[in-house]
Amino acid sequence: MKNYNYFVKSISWLAGFIAFGVLLFFLSRIAYLLTYANFKELSNFKVDVLRAFGIGIRFDLKVLTIGLLPLVLLSFLTLLFGNKGFKVIRKTFQIYGFIILSIFALLMIIDYYFFSFYNSRISVIFFGFFEDDTLAVLKTIWTDFPLIPILIGLFVALFLLYKASGWISKDREFKKLLSNRVLIQAFAILVFVGVYFAGMRGTLAIIPLDGRHATFSENTFVNTLANNGVFALKIAYSDRKNYKVDINISKMLKQYKFKTESEAISTYLGNPNDTLNTSSLIATTPKNEFLKQNPPSVVFVMMESMSNYYLNFHSEKTNLLGALENELKDCYLFRNFLSSYNGTIFSLEGIMVNSPQGPLSQSKYQTVTLESSSAKPFVEKGYQTTFITGGKMGWRSMDKFINKQYFETIEAEPNLLKECPDAKRCEWGVHDENMFDRTFEILSNAKQPQFIYAMTISHHSPYDIPESYQGYPLELTDEMKSKLKATPEIALKSLKAYQYANDCLGKFINKIRNSPLGKNTIIVATGDHNIHQIFDFTDKDLLMKYSVPFLLYVPDAYKPKNDVNTKKFGSHRDVFPTLFNLALSDAKYVNSGNNLLSDKGKDNYSVYCYRIAMDSVGCVDYTSTPLYFRWSDMNTMQLEPSSQNPDEHLQKLMIKSKAYTASMNILVMEDLAKKTNQKK
Repeated sequence: MKNYNYFVKSISWLAGFIAFGVLLFFLSRIAYLLTYANFKELSNFKVDVLRAFGIGIRFDLKVLTIGLLPLVLLSFLTLLFGNKGFKVIRKTFQIYGFIILSIFALLMIIDYYFFSFYNSRISVIFFGFFEDDTLAVLKTIWTDFPLIPILIGLFVALFLLYKASGWISKDREFKKLLSNRVLIQAFAILVFVGVYFAGMRGTLAIIPLDGRHATFSENTFVNTLANNGVFALKIAYSDRKNYKVDINISKMLKQYKFKTESEAISTYLGNPNDTLNTSSLIATTPKNEFLKQNPPSVVFVMMESMSNYYLNFHSEKTNLLGALENELKDCYLFRNFLSSYNGTIFSLEGIMVNSPQGPLSQSKYQTVTLESSSAKPFVEKGYQTTFITGGKMGWRSMDKFINKQYFETIEAEPNLLKECPDAKRCEWGVHDENMFDRTFEILSNAKQPQFIYAMTISHHSPYDIPESYQGYPLELTDEMKSKLKATPEIALKSLKAYQYANDCLGKFINKIRNSPLGKNTIIVATGDHNIHQIFDFTDKDLLMKYSVPFLLYVPDAYKPKNDVNTKKFGSHRDVFPTLFNLALSDAKYVNSGNNLLSDKGKDNYSVYCYRIAMDSVGCVDYTSTPLYFRWSDMNTMQLEPSSQNPDEHLQKLMIKSKAYTASMNILVMEDLAKKTNQKK
């Protein structure tokens, strides 16, 4: 390649800009550390601080390689044109490199001072500069920060950057690095492309480097140290762009076709009263002296992709339950049960804080404490509350959101690795068996009743469960093969991971049941959502398409005296109304659903994605024009289009479901407006 030497020159300039950028990020991270670190606290995290700088370089390389990508394309032009226009290309390198490094340097400075004000890297709050009273924000900046010295320093830095850019893009000769052999030159170009692509991904692993990889330590400051201002802005922009939470109640009511808040709430509660407000949505559990004197510990487990449909295929040759199979005889199992959403974070917030819209964790409301939190009634009754997951708390900004929702303790991947250095890990974090072991340890060491909200991760693509797991027989039946839309290999991996997750849950229940904890520990589990990538579903199978199981282990002393109808329809909205009534005496809670263990009331129905409702009569999908279905066979739970259009019963079900959604929205929106001093 006769123009190969020009390509080498251009790549050397690119490498120079990247190296200089890494140096700038390193210096900004040092300044960040020296200014904001509590060194007494960090003395116990010296290794983590070093890891933060190592991981930080990966974040820095990612933003630099992406930002400088146009220069890669220019470099390849030199292979085509050689000396023709080479001076123009060199000047373009200098100017573009200077602009990118200047923008990044500016963001480093903004991020540095942003932390001093908000105690976090740049977040969605950053956009409040444009959305709030901008003049007031400017005044705050003028009063609270040394703006003139900052601007002087910035202009000096820009001047130095311009000079450095000129030096980096200087025309140099690399005769010792050049080869005349075409194969060697081609190989070198391929290696360059591969290395650069790896830099843009930030990792050689399956999942590209993102915000979750910055949460590796138990110390939150160390986790922020690993990130940089540019990547933090990218996360904040993504949060703002994709997940905007609206608290305009009038607009929301119009969407669900209610004239007033009272109309929506009275329709939901079935109480024809035009004076109802959000206080009417607060219920109280019955007074119970036994529960008052003997408060049980409660563990709620949100299982990753715990499919109800998969349970249909469980057999001796296709074992999908593992150790859970033997525990089900001591559990209540509801299968006519829908998840609140088809995404983990949405289901988590639907269950945890009763919010139909979100995710709040990725909105400007991510640090607002909501009174609708499921942990609040437990806190008010003297429980210690813990959120635990094997995952990374940086995922979906959970680290900013969950610790504000009445959870006193949060444990995630870093904590589990500290407690168990040999813990088994995957792309998403620490595997389920270690999370359950840690949960058992928390319960065993507790001095007061516990409420634990646990979230598993193992049944998640790419389904890489621990190699040490032996498992149970597992084969695809002819029926399963006929319904596959994934390859048999992927299906088997998913089924194996599903078996593993259930096996871990079963062993946990068994361990609790056969220990002293078994007498006063309630365990509840459900899926965050079904899994849709493996099997095809038709409209006949909407229940199986959207459903997750809901199971409860209840010690004998706490079981309801009445017979429990596990054929009832329910959904995530019923989880905590059931738990509160089972575990707490005289406790106030959000009336988001029904107590599924009660024999009172017949108003049981399921809601999925706040646009589909089911009950014992049928199903209505009101995503757009309502679609009505009735059960054709209750044994196989298959649907067929209703012969009535519109179907009077299902229309009422739709209105009731919309009223429920509107009521929960009103409750959350009013709380958000009140705590952020905004108009509803």
